[in-house]
Amino acid sequence: MTERVDVVVAGGGPAGLQFARSLAERSEYSVVVLETNDELSDNDKSTGGTFDQVVEGFDIPDSVVQADCADVVFEAPDASERLPIPGYVLDFPSFLEFLGEDARHHGAEIRTGCRVTNPIREGRDVTGVVYRENGGEKRIYADLVVEATGPAAVLAEPLGMFTPGEAQRGIGKEYEIEGRYDLDSMLFRFDHAAAPGGYAWTFPAGEGVFKAGVCWVDDFYERHGPDGSGGALIDDYIDRWIESDDRWEAENRRVAHAGQAVLNNSLNRRAVDGLVAIGDAVSSINPLFGEGIRPGMESAAMAVDVAIDALDAGDTSGERLAPYERRWNDEKGFHWRVQRIVGELLYDFTADQQTQFVRKAGQLDAAGARRLQRYELSVRDYLSLYPFDPADVAKVPRLLRHVRSA
Repeated sequence: MTERVDVVVAGGGPAGLQFARSLAERSEYSVVVLETNDELSDNDKSTGGTFDQVVEGFDIPDSVVQADCADVVFEAPDASERLPIPGYVLDFPSFLEFLGEDARHHGAEIRTGCRVTNPIREGRDVTGVVYRENGGEKRIYADLVVEATGPAAVLAEPLGMFTPGEAQRGIGKEYEIEGRYDLDSMLFRFDHAAAPGGYAWTFPAGEGVFKAGVCWVDDFYERHGPDGSGGALIDDYIDRWIESDDRWEAENRRVAHAGQAVLNNSLNRRAVDGLVAIGDAVSSINPLFGEGIRPGMESAAMAVDVAIDALDAGDTSGERLAPYERRWNDEKGFHWRVQRIVGELLYDFTADQQTQFVRKAGQLDAAGARRLQRYELSVRDYLSLYPFDPADVAKVPRLLRHVRSA
């Protein structure tokens, strides 16, 4: 028996669930989400740090918020600055369960334990997906397929929309810790001693609980890791930081999550005949600080607007779906491309540059801090934040590849 629905969403992360939630709320179209994990809450691949654009913009309830913070602290080897940027820390598994339940409430169907493996194509059109459930292979056909499988890009890669192997990769790991925590801010530390080629963080996560983690971009870890070539485990850096800072005491700790990010300029194809791709499946992640929840959900919001129009018209061709891709590139493209270049500099800074950068960030006024939080810095902002070093001139050929890829 052939199964057919109006829309099938491959992947039950924030982007995929938000797409289904919004589509089901705004239309009568049938939508099925296929998620690999047995439970939505089994996906623990995020620290849950986010901002008002998510919590307020997507009506996220207080019940899944572990902490709200009045500001953000940037630190470097010899600097610490407090920026007026409010933020939130989500209980990520509970957040996903909420999105799924709300999507179900509006009529979406969420199927867990279903691993999407391939697109189904008829000529150039994507007409459905192949997936595995309970050891067997199944097919589901749809007028529109939504690729939301995250960095694996299960559908986007074979369709030539995004090639993860050609992008930069980063890794991260986080502990959830019970103990004393004297901060009420989201803390980011730019310091190669704590996170070579990346940054470390601590977030409050409720009474007597906090999160601590480290992430880095592979390219820069190779340059700034032990002996310039790596060798230490990411756990070693987290343990050392937790044990050396007197602002907290760790009584019990557990690994909350570990994962990888795949990033490029994000100017990838996002629409082909019969399919739109959202979230990390087409590298929506912000290339400067690695934030994924907000841009992923924003990409879903852009895509669903176009999807409803296309379904109403009975035309899900790539041409009809292309306004989603154009809107993403118009709203994010310039900033993401510039921030990819800035990230190449930031994570390759010397210790002195890291300190200067943090001090300069501390001089931003409230409006400038807001632009930083929204990833809408002006050229003047970037110049004011950049701690120039003559050695950076040698990096120009590497940076130009991002200009050429536009």
